[in-house]
Amino acid sequence: MRCLVMVLFVSLALAGNLYASEKEHAAPAELNQCIGAGPQAPRDIDSLTGSNPVIFEAAPAIKDMNLCNIHFHRNAEHKSAEYSTFVEDGSNSGWACKEPAAGRLSEKHAEHNGCSGIAEGDTIEVHWVHTTCDINTHGVKPLGGGLNACMTTMCPNPQLRVVAQVFVLEKNGELKFSESPIVHNDPTVVYTGSTTGTTWNNHHCSPLQVTWDVKKTCDTLDIDDFSKWCSTNKYKDNHAHGVRELVTPESLLSKIGK
Repeated sequence: MRCLVMVLFVSLALAGNLYASEKEHAAPAELNQCIGAGPQAPRDIDSLTGSNPVIFEAAPAIKDMNLCNIHFHRNAEHKSAEYSTFVEDGSNSGWACKEPAAGRLSEKHAEHNGCSGIAEGDTIEVHWVHTTCDINTHGVKPLGGGLNACMTTMCPNPQLRVVAQVFVLEKNGELKFSESPIVHNDPTVVYTGSTTGTTWNNHHCSPLQVTWDVKKTCDTLDIDDFSKWCSTNKYKDNHAHGVRELVTPESLLSKIGK
């Protein structure tokens, strides 16, 4: 009996140590909640790794969807080899194709021809957001501005696809801005993720499911042409948006197919 008691005591001690060890190495509760929210964005698109268990079907091609919003971020939210210069820029901290112009970050407010938050030499990431909701039929009313423009009362949970391209704003830049994603032959990365922006981070994750199509290279965009669109577009999106921190835990990322 004494031996049995001793064995039981040792077993309980080992179990307690194992539980303590597991508890010590367990993911924080907020990270676990993020894992359940599904794969997140933005990410380093040169890395294909990811282990998030939530899988959802990719959205249709953009030709079969409706463009519902266009907006942009100062500094890229995604990271790739061609835009991998980190810029410490407050809520706009993100990735650049090259170092910003001297003194750029010391400016409390920048505005170019009615477009707030941009200056020559800035890197921007433009998002063309597409939805499976019918937002074009006469009488159909989207829920509001921004992402709400991609949803209606009859279609509150659409499939979403975002085409993202990264540019440097320059005088007489090579490209003019377009309401459609700019046609190119450069490589892109397609992956499943979420919405972005400063509302979300690695402990407070977006529950919305988004198919991303991100161009890996930088182009120069004519700043005067872009600011004209920025200050007059129908989406009333006349300013640079903040940048969500790069999502790095593999448990919050989807695996990218080769």
